[in-house]
Amino acid sequence: MTIKKSLKTVTLSLLRKTGSFSVISKLKRRQNKLLILCYHGIALQDEHEWLGQMYITPDRFRHRLEMLKSYGANVVPLNEGIERLRSHSLPPRSVVITFDDGFHDFYRHAVPILRTFGYPCTVYLSTHYCEYRVPVFNLVVNYMLWKSGNVDFDFPAIGIEKSMPVRDYGERTKVVQSIMHWTHTRKMTTLEKDQVAHELASRLRIDYDDLIRCRLLQIMSSSEVSAIARGGVRIELHTHRHRAPRDRDLFVREVRDNRARIREYTGSEALHFCYPSGDYASEFLPWLRDLGVKSATTCELGLATQASDPLLLPRFLDATNVGEIDFESWLCGVRG
Repeated sequence: MTIKKSLKTVTLSLLRKTGSFSVISKLKRRQNKLLILCYHGIALQDEHEWLGQMYITPDRFRHRLEMLKSYGANVVPLNEGIERLRSHSLPPRSVVITFDDGFHDFYRHAVPILRTFGYPCTVYLSTHYCEYRVPVFNLVVNYMLWKSGNVDFDFPAIGIEKSMPVRDYGERTKVVQSIMHWTHTRKMTTLEKDQVAHELASRLRIDYDDLIRCRLLQIMSSSEVSAIARGGVRIELHTHRHRAPRDRDLFVREVRDNRARIREYTGSEALHFCYPSGDYASEFLPWLRDLGVKSATTCELGLATQASDPLLLPRFLDATNVGEIDFESWLCGVRG
């Protein structure tokens, strides 16, 4: 921990101990702001140990919702939160809960926990993998490299001619990028890439069939999406193939394909958008307006205010690497 981070933690701890968190949470400055929480995945096994900046355990997620309840947070649907932000009519300590991508672990773990608290939620769904019962390729490759415990890796059969280090996430990502480039040059389909993942698992002595059975790193099926939509979860746009091309026609195609699948699965029209991987550019804004998109969320840290551009809304990304006091300080408005 850096000195700066340590001092911040000490300061926040003192503020909480003296009751300042509770006092600040009731001030007008917090009531006029919207905290949009962002989650990616609820660990089915050990994903939180592999990628702590994306995954959270079911127990920790439940504890976060208990914190919302203890502070009297008003958890509102995304559309309502944005409308009331604009009309300056937010209830005290307003919060919106969002999940990116639409992994099966949301269906398995998050939905029952959210239902216990009666909290609404929005899932920004990337729809391509909904028709496949296989893991997202780049993620499962990175996960298996981590799971293997290897410190380096080579696989001439799939383009890794020389040994490459895989000691941390950054090094593994470089290997994944090399493999992705190799599959791209061969114009491999989703199922062909999954066969590559299966071969990689065999080389790393990992039971790939078990990963398939437990639905690790898989996107929800269309039937699961339909079921949670009937149960009140709002499904919104995240592009069809989880990418944000700079070419207008390709970008529009991504959103339209995404919207058409969501309409097919839910019977509803998706009007809110989340930039995949937080990747956004100024040229996207007029394209989104032309597509009738009402709001778009980023991965930029902050509380949304009336001054926020509705197509560049900030969020708070919560995961295993986020301490409880950091979460609490943003919830109360001590920060932001």
